Amino acid sequence: MSKSQKSPTVKPATRERGEARYFHGRVKILDNFKELLGRAKAGNSGTSILIQAAPGAGKTALLHEYARIARAQRWQTAEIDPDGLFDPAELSKSLRLPLPPKRQETKTGGNVQVLHRESTSEHYLPTTLDILESGRKPLLLLLDEAQTTATVIPRSNHEQFTSALKLVKAIHNGKVGRPVILIAAGLGATAAAFDSLGISRFDPGCRINLEPLSEEARQAVIQDWLLEEGGAKGDPTPWIHAIACETHGWPQHIMAYVWPALRQLKSTDGELTPEGLETALEEGRKGRIEFYKARTRGIPGEQLHCIARVIANAPSGTSFAKMDIMASLRMEFSEDKAEKIFTLALHKGILDERENRYVVPIPSMHDWLVDNFARIPEPLFPPLDP
Repeated sequence: MSKSQKSPTVKPATRERGEARYFHGRVKILDNFKELLGRAKAGNSGTSILIQAAPGAGKTALLHEYARIARAQRWQTAEIDPDGLFDPAELSKSLRLPLPPKRQETKTGGNVQVLHRESTSEHYLPTTLDILESGRKPLLLLLDEAQTTATVIPRSNHEQFTSALKLVKAIHNGKVGRPVILIAAGLGATAAAFDSLGISRFDPGCRINLEPLSEEARQAVIQDWLLEEGGAKGDPTPWIHAIACETHGWPQHIMAYVWPALRQLKSTDGELTPEGLETALEEGRKGRIEFYKARTRGIPGEQLHCIARVIANAPSGTSFAKMDIMASLRMEFSEDKAEKIFTLALHKGILDERENRYVVPIPSMHDWLVDNFARIPEPLFPPLDP
């Protein structure tokens, strides 16, 4: 278990993503990362790490922990967006470097000529790979929401795609000329997005399917919040166990219960009353459901019905082949529409990919989908008698 990190400048807020005020668990993952930093520095090379997980599993918090560890070992760290893989200006901005020269366009006879502004003795626009190769300090690049990469960098834009492809491959194969590690974290479509850039094989420990927090870690996080932030008096064990049982180890769910628990403790000056616990649990359940509604927003009920129909008779956590889900979607929609719905479900985190099979990642989300969408909706008006 890792030591708690507390930042007095961070105030409680209802947010889905961000740095964890109290970080516990992920011990093996972090130990592997520390070893990787050492190997990369010793070999003057690098690689890429892919983290794929369901929404609310703590991907962003893990990225912040990676950055903290890297900075302690004197690595430069930078958060980048997908367009920073191909856009020199965006990458330079992320690295806090002077912006490279811009393209200049002039129209002559109806045609567009692209000119390059002179930069010192060079007469070409540097690529993103040129920018990385020009540095010397070990560098950690953090790419969150990486499932959007395939959309931001479509194959149809040859120049952008080729630039990103060269950069990602150079990092992945340790060919930048200095230690550079790229960590890409995202939802269920992340692996496919990087596969489109030619990255499908990763070193041991560098492809991570982020699982829920262990029982020990989730209880440690809840305890820190109740004691350090809530000023709980007495034995917090009943509160810790009750909250931990309902969160399934998902950091986002833990926070959905922690905020109302803190409000209850504030109202009782830290006293751990049974009534306060029950109120906190009720509010936490409501927050959990609001999270599921937010994840499914924009997907019509009839489309969710097709997915819920597949999972309805299986226990939560059961994985399915894509063909099973597609068969249900094709009962109501065309092949092209079914594929788009399936992809959207991955991007929304309703489905998560596990070794070429797919699962509703959070047990309570599975149950919520079944309860609300598995049944065939009744018609608005009953049929007329013949």
